[in-house]
Amino acid sequence: MLKNYWYVACASRELGAEPLGRVICGEPVVVFRQDDGTVAILRNVCPHRQAPLSMGSVDGKVLRCRYHGMEFNTEGRCVHIPSQDVIPPRAHIKSYPCVERYGLIWIWPGDPALADSASLPGLPWREDEAWNSDIVQYFHVKSAHVLMNDNLLDLSHVAFLHADSIGFDSRRLEGDPLEVAVEDAYVSTRRVFKNTMQAPAHKAWRELKEPIDRTQLAEWRPPCFINVLARNENEEAQVDLRADHFITPETDGSHHYFIAMARNFRIDDEALTHKLDDGARKVHGEDVEIAEAQQAMKTFTGGAPDMALKADKAVTAAHKILARLEAAETR
Repeated sequence: MLKNYWYVACASRELGAEPLGRVICGEPVVVFRQDDGTVAILRNVCPHRQAPLSMGSVDGKVLRCRYHGMEFNTEGRCVHIPSQDVIPPRAHIKSYPCVERYGLIWIWPGDPALADSASLPGLPWREDEAWNSDIVQYFHVKSAHVLMNDNLLDLSHVAFLHADSIGFDSRRLEGDPLEVAVEDAYVSTRRVFKNTMQAPAHKAWRELKEPIDRTQLAEWRPPCFINVLARNENEEAQVDLRADHFITPETDGSHHYFIAMARNFRIDDEALTHKLDDGARKVHGEDVEIAEAQQAMKTFTGGAPDMALKADKAVTAAHKILARLEAAETR
């Protein structure tokens, strides 16, 4: 898994007064807020007896271990040991570059010297007052992160896996209008269904006079960020819902899955926000269910490769980009 990239550690609203423990890219980390509101991330292991620091508490700008009271600042330096005056070098722990933006807390698990907040993905709709960006969802998924990555790069599954919600007429795939663009480290897929009907879930956004044009766009950037745009439009309106999908590896067989949604319609309608949140949780829960089922089957397949279909062009391209980037990072 790639480490010299920004990953989402948690949503801002997940982090309260208590520290939060997570495993990210195989490393145990603890996220906490100082008294001024700024965020820090440290290795989640006290060097004394290896207790998780996430079980501890925050006192001003330091994190205190619950077991024997050792205190650590935001740089991971131990600044106090209650039982002695001398602080040995082994008492200090690793800290991680972190940034809070877009309602998310980001971690750089790789080389700190390479961390640059300018390389965060650009998500202008999450900072635009003309959009509602209140919905942020989190799922802990018991599958390799690449399975969710592939799921989002091949949206033909929407017609089947999500048939009762955001699905579309699967017969449209018989003359699949899929367009795939591949650049150096960027892959996009685009489908435009002309003169079609609105999906049941989409009518709840804003019901348009049918037929409409439906655009389904997915833009992927490494390591595991996919922005999905669902657009319904006719002569009277253009209704957009964006779902930013952030996939953070936990271990080789599990990951953290975040979805941050934004919309340009009925932005002050709180009842709609709750309805969209509930509906999206059902859809994303179906994605989680299938990813975990795939992971379970890998126990029996002996590492056999997937059989690629025509619709997998974007998946194949992303795999090649990731392999190239991983080879470069491990040189």
